[in-house]
Amino acid sequence: MIFPYHLQVHYTAIPGVLQSTRMLNPRKGDWSQAGPFHVQREHPSMENTAFTFTTPTRIVVEWGAAVNGRLAQEAARLGKRPLVVAGKSLQASGTLDTILATLRGAGLEATVYTGVPPEPDLVALQACREAVSDAGADCVIAIGGGSVLDVAKGAAALAQTGHTAQDYFDGKLPVPETVTRPILAVPTTSGTGSEVTWVGVYTDKASGKKASIRGSAMMPAIAVLDAQLTVSCPASVTIHSGMDAFVQAVEAYTSVGANPLTDALALEAARLANYKTVAVVAAAPGDRAGREAMALGSLMAGMALNTSRLGLVHGLAHPIGAVTGAAHGLVCASLLLPVMRFNRGAASAKYDHLAHELLGAGAETDALIGNIETTLRDTLHVPLKLRDLGVKQSDLQRIADESMVSGSTKANPRPVTVADALTVLQGCW
Repeated sequence: MIFPYHLQVHYTAIPGVLQSTRMLNPRKGDWSQAGPFHVQREHPSMENTAFTFTTPTRIVVEWGAAVNGRLAQEAARLGKRPLVVAGKSLQASGTLDTILATLRGAGLEATVYTGVPPEPDLVALQACREAVSDAGADCVIAIGGGSVLDVAKGAAALAQTGHTAQDYFDGKLPVPETVTRPILAVPTTSGTGSEVTWVGVYTDKASGKKASIRGSAMMPAIAVLDAQLTVSCPASVTIHSGMDAFVQAVEAYTSVGANPLTDALALEAARLANYKTVAVVAAAPGDRAGREAMALGSLMAGMALNTSRLGLVHGLAHPIGAVTGAAHGLVCASLLLPVMRFNRGAASAKYDHLAHELLGAGAETDALIGNIETTLRDTLHVPLKLRDLGVKQSDLQRIADESMVSGSTKANPRPVTVADALTVLQGCW
């Protein structure tokens, strides 16, 4: 991976001021214009000077790591009897067989589970919990998209606790703090960032609600980022998951929970995994630089949101997903622009900064919104009306009501009422 810039940071003794020297793009050889800049205490994220930042203990970034033995080498750190939770497409392509051969070569006795549906529910989580127990697994290796990773993380953390998945979903019990089965997460899409979060999202089909279960035992001990695994993704999956990554970067950057660490991660995530990069890899699936940028950006957005949380896009997307079954990233892409317009007054400084980073000096929020809209509509062909995703007008009040309990909605940069949420939904219905 070639990083596009270097940053040297120097601290001064001036209270409340961070002084830094930005070293400009070395590819352009333009080091002479480097100069100091200051971030004052008035910077929004500098207000959050007390925070806890949690992330996996080990992150491995390597093209081909899944099949060249590196994944197996990392897995051997965690145990001898892994349950490998994998997507069915990985099995169908033959890649899973190659991975299993490397695991066996490392002396691991792996059991395979491929029963995760595209949009996981509590039944799927319970089934995977039972698979963990039946296999006598001492660790879990999750290889797949966000759904596979979420189910595997939940199963590893909640297996043999003596309580149902429903108990944790309803918030009756906290996820255990103690890790009994460490997790190695390997994403095959660039989208959710689940490989570096302690969150899993599931649907309760009985109530029709979609929500998260989260806790420290769900945090992967190791994340292996092999962007080569994403090359075979269908264009629709590339677009939907890629837009989820970009929306997560934007929301983590503008969240009320943002802090200097999450800002650095989220801003770089938006640079790497933005809507323009999504368009590149959708048109040219084998573009290695684009795939690596998307994979790393997705991971960095996940690292940021794990602490900062997200915003109204995700607060609304979960109940919409439960109602329609539409792909999560597609819903997020459709909601991004109306939510940005709603948040403009509260997040204008950060939106302007994103515009500057993505479109060039002098660009502001309006230009960014316009450019995103044009790309979504004309290049990525993302529907910009909720009715086109299967949302009925009669669903809007329920979606607005359910969004109020979401931690994402509560982290939105502008406070949200039920009436506000309904207005946003009506505006893009």
